[in-house]
Amino acid sequence: MVCQICGEKSGFYPLCRECFKLRDEGKVTKCQECGKWKKDTLPLCKDCWLKQKKDEEKKSENYQPSESELDESDFRKKFPAKLRTEDGHIVRSRAEQIIDNWLYHKGIVHAYERRVPIEEEVYCDFFIPIGQKVWIEFWGLDEEKYIRRKEIKKSFYKKYKKNIIELTDKDIEHLDDIMPIKLRPYLPANFSFD
Repeated sequence: MVCQICGEKSGFYPLCRECFKLRDEGKVTKCQECGKWKKDTLPLCKDCWLKQKKDEEKKSENYQPSESELDESDFRKKFPAKLRTEDGHIVRSRAEQIIDNWLYHKGIVHAYERRVPIEEEVYCDFFIPIGQKVWIEFWGLDEEKYIRRKEIKKSFYKKYKKNIIELTDKDIEHLDDIMPIKLRPYLPANFSFD
């Protein structure tokens, strides 16, 4: 297992020795909402804080959802998550199931459909919190509305300088060859795909 804070090896623990010391000093705490470890003393992680802020905005009577929120909502209704992965995630497509299972078998800590910590309400396909955080997007459709949604999401990743790995159907066919190459720059130097 790797440390949830720095990405170093941590044995069977969520934090390495150094980050446990930081926890004892009060510099590393758990989010009171989701339980994720974070390197600050605030009660909520950035993801939960953004979600709470957005939820408060949505309660106001003059709230108008953005175009990307409407597209996201439509997409989730059109493609409900029904496929179970080997680690228990419920995903929307066979390709996402293959990606999730690959990450699981390689021992890479990951989350499915995690909210991207930006002002806009955007969800990634996969999030990898170890090393340099990275978001994975699988682009599987060629419909006009989907392509527009894809471009909007890509612009958000660029605007907020988020690390993104993009996958297509061709990549799924060669995932064992493609993923180590795409992931290597973001994972800790001592990470092994063996």
